[in-house]
Formats: sequence, C-alpha cells, structure tokens
Amino acid sequence: MQPRTAFYALSLLLTACDTNEDPPQDEPTIAELAACDESDLEISPFMGPAFDDTGKLIAPLPLPHVVATTVGWHTPDQTDALAAETQPPMMDLFTHDGLLGAAFATSERCGSARTISLWRDDAARMKFVFGTVHSKAIKNGLKHTQGWETTNWSETEADQPPTWEDVRRRLNELRQ
Repeated sequence: MQPRTAFYALSLLLTACDTNEDPPQDEPTIAELAACDESDLEISPFMGPAFDDTGKLIAPLPLPHVVATTVGWHTPDQTDALAAETQPPMMDLFTHDGLLGAAFATSERCGSARTISLWRDDAARMKFVFGTVHSKAIKNGLKHTQGWETTNWSETEADQPPTWEDVRRRLNELRQ
C-alpha cells in the first residue's frame, strides 16, 4: 500500500458531515500550518511493549512493521476541547494487540499535536483506527482543528523508530 495523507479520507468524511456552512476564507492551508517553527516541540518518550520505562527499545523492531504518524493543528482557543477528544484514543491505543509503541509531541507555538505509532502489522493498526474510541474522537475532534494529516507505511529496513524530523519530512514529501 502506498503511503498517503489522510487529507483525502478526511475530505470525504468532511463532505459526508457537511453542515452546509462555507469555511472561513482566511483559514491557513495544511502547508502553511506545517511550515510553523515547532522549535518548542514537547516530546514524550516512546511507550508500549517494545520500549522500556525510559523510552528505549528493548530489542530492534521486527521487520517489517508499520509506522503511522499524524499531526493536527487546533483552532484558536480550542486546545482544551481538542485535548479532551484526544485523551480517550491515546489511552485506548495501549490496549490494542499489535501495538509496538507510540510517542506524542505538542507545540504550543504552532498549536500542533503529533503522534508516531508503531505496529506489528497493518491489520492491528486498522483495528485501532476503525475502532469505536478512535472513530468517535475523529468525528468529534475535527471541529476543533484547522487541519489534520496522517500517513502510514510498512517499514522494511529500519529496526529503530523514526525521528520526529523523519515523519515530518515524509508528510512534507507527500504534500508536494
């Protein structure tokens, strides 16, 4: 499966949930949001079954494995509302068989929240993505965002998790 941004899927979802209201004309594009300087990025260590309590890998990641990454930008003054919607899937994530690990990061300057999750296979990832908790958070949380994008890929070479710069670069390449 080729990596792709969720922009297309979210476009279909937003069309299905259309409230017949025109979006404000001054909303920034995803490229403009992504260009923000996230030098204040607060990063959590990786957590999950493949990592120790300090966020270090216990053993090299299995090959292949699936990497998924997301970034979203909250609308002005919606930080708390979006956080309330994202907490349940963040907790639910760690209950799913096949999760190897996950890390989270936020930038106050850019109003962004990022995730990296590592999965044994795509079937395990999809079970989480289409699960009740995550689906509800997407449906309810989109109204608190200016933009959101995601991608995933099967990693066949690297037995270490990607860096935040790696996943940012991948999303940028897909947006081009």
